Amino acid sequence: MRGTLAAGKTTITKGIAQALDITETITSPTFCLISEYEGRLPLYHMDVYRLDGEEDFINLGTEDMLYGDGVCIIEWSEKVAGQLPQNTITITITPQSDGSREITIDNWPYGDL
Repeated sequence: MRGTLAAGKTTITKGIAQALDITETITSPTFCLISEYEGRLPLYHMDVYRLDGEEDFINLGTEDMLYGDGVCIIEWSEKVAGQLPQNTITITITPQSDGSREITIDNWPYGDL
């Protein structure tokens, strides 16, 4: 998921968690890097803002999460784009001057959905 600070990335994650029947409170994983939640499917909420690059991402042990049976939401995913699976869906949130948000969803590298 891509967007500036306070664009709404964690807010969208809360909606996805609700759809997965997760009842725990969803918070931004900025300081813990990865939060795990249990629902109909596991949800792995990652924030890679503070990572120096893809090697740091790999060293977190994310491969099992990326290729497992759960849902991964990665805030600031552009920092680790080279490590993401081909079937990655990218959500970009762009705040507008009127306070609304423009949301773009695409299936990189396959184009807009």
